[in-house]
Parts: sequence; C-alpha cells; structure tokens
Amino acid sequence: MKRGISLLALGILAAALPAFAAPTCNTGQTVVGNTCVLTLALGWITAGNGTDAIFGVYVPPNVTGPIDFEVTGLSSSLGNAYTGYLGFLANSVGDNQSQLFTLADIVAGTPEAIGLVNGGQGFQFQITKVCWDPTCTSPAPAGAVPNMLSMQLTMASPTTTDLNTNYIQLTVRFLNGTQVSFEEQEFGLHTNSIVDIIPGISIGATPASRYVSNNGTLTQPFEVVSVSNFANPNPIGGTVTLKNFDGNVLFSKPLPPIPPNGAAGYLVIGKPGDSTASLFASDTVLPAGVDGVFHGVLEVQTTGQVATGIVTVLAQEFNGNTMLNMPVFHSPVP
Repeated sequence: MKRGISLLALGILAAALPAFAAPTCNTGQTVVGNTCVLTLALGWITAGNGTDAIFGVYVPPNVTGPIDFEVTGLSSSLGNAYTGYLGFLANSVGDNQSQLFTLADIVAGTPEAIGLVNGGQGFQFQITKVCWDPTCTSPAPAGAVPNMLSMQLTMASPTTTDLNTNYIQLTVRFLNGTQVSFEEQEFGLHTNSIVDIIPGISIGATPASRYVSNNGTLTQPFEVVSVSNFANPNPIGGTVTLKNFDGNVLFSKPLPPIPPNGAAGYLVIGKPGDSTASLFASDTVLPAGVDGVFHGVLEVQTTGQVATGIVTVLAQEFNGNTMLNMPVFHSPVP
C-alpha cells in the first residue's frame, strides 16, 4: 500500500522526460545527460515543540514538460557530525494519518520519491515532528536543535528556463494548541555567494528596551538569522558585520563554524544569558532612530565553500506577534 504522501495517491501523473541532446543550462545549473539540474536547499524545517511545517511543490502550466524533483539529503543542525537516526513524521495536508520517513524512504527510485510533476500540478504535505529514533520518542542528541532538520533537493528538466526555485515552498507555522499564531514562508534557495547582505535590520537599540514584553507582546523588533552549509566538504566560517545605512561598521565578529550539511540559527542581538544562540552580545548598544530602534544592515561573509557549494542565509524579523521574512541580497565577491 502506498504511503499517505505518495504522489500517485495525490493524483500526480508521472510522464517520461523527452529525449534531447545535451542542453545549454543557465548559471547555477549542471548538465546531466540531456537535462539541466538545479540543486536547492530548505535551510530550516521546524516541526515539533509548538511548530509544524507545510512542504509544497507546484509546477505552473506553462512549462514545456514535467519537472523531476528528488530529495538528496536530510540533515540535523549538527551536519555531518551526526550520523545517527534522523527522520520526520508527515502526512498529506488534510489527512491526519502521519507516517515516519527517513532519507532512505524518499530518495530517487523509492516508492515515496517525489519524481516527475507535470505542469499545472502540485501537492503539499505536513511535517509535524522531527524524529531521532524509529519510535520518534528519543530526545535529540546533545547540541542538536531538537525540532529542526534541513533538506537538500534537485530539480531537473531538459529546458533550462523551466527550472525555478519558487516551485518549492516551505511554510513554518507557530502553533498555539491547534491554532496557528503566526507563520513564515521559505522558498527553495540556491546560492553559492560569498557575501549575503540583509538591509533593513530593525532591532531594539538598548538592552533595557530590546526584549520588553507587554502582555506577552514584545514592544520592539528583533531579528534572527540562519546559515546553512550544503555541498561543501568542510566547515564554513566567515564574518558577521553590523553596519549603519551610511556603510559604517558598528560591530563585527567571526561567524561560528557551520559543519558540512549543518545549519545554525542565531538572534542577531542576544538575550541575557543566551549568548550561545546569538551573534552579538546581549549588552550591545546600537544607535537609535527617533523610534528608539536601530535600523541598519547585516552582512554575512562566508569562507570555506567550494565552487559548487551552497551557503543559504535566511533572516526573519519579529515585531510584536508578527514575523516577516527579510530579503537577502547575494554578492559573488567581497
């Protein structure tokens, strides 16, 4: 019997890719046989401890043929340093029959692989928990983020212009019981840039004002940043720099090493007693605008990646009970 999130069960028809000569592929794509292949990453899939994630694929009707989607990797926040069990509970959206999946269940050639998706078709499934043993009851290993995993994928087509990272989307939802309190969306990303620039960072300027709660709502904004290291054989490092809008450096520090296939998330400015989860110390004082908030730019410059490696930087802003994905601009050179 097919599992709950199989594409056949969802009505996705598989069609054979047409045979073409080796195509000319766009930058960032790889020629494999008669197809162009684009490697993608979803840096943070959060499930459990009051969160879940909706993974979705949709191929628009104007493509020239079906797109082949394949999952190639699952990683914990520890990356290659962790070699134990890693899986997740998932079900088709609207179907509460959760089942347990590992990478071995969903790679190319398995019954639950995504495979070919035709134009005008799509699917969604819900990831509800990250699992560290086959019963999904063991706690996470020391140092791992217990409700987080990352996913690496490829998409392939004979037509280079048919490949678009927007076809893969992830919505992370924060739950209050069965109610969604807020959510954010992440697209499948591909970048091997050296410098990632996040303009418009907004943070409470002083420790006294930064994380003040008013009836459960934080009164000033704060930012979080995640960095994922995919397809690089070694840990990546680098530098994180806070600047004002005039381009002047305010604070700079080394980026903590990120292991191969690992990911790490940080508060830009830490909370007291929470320095290991932050880029800059909780007592950092920033120049304030008339609203009492610092507005500026964060740059993440990475080192150690190879030419085909992928480093994905994501940023979110929290303000009161809302959360907003921040735009990240990529630069191929420092």
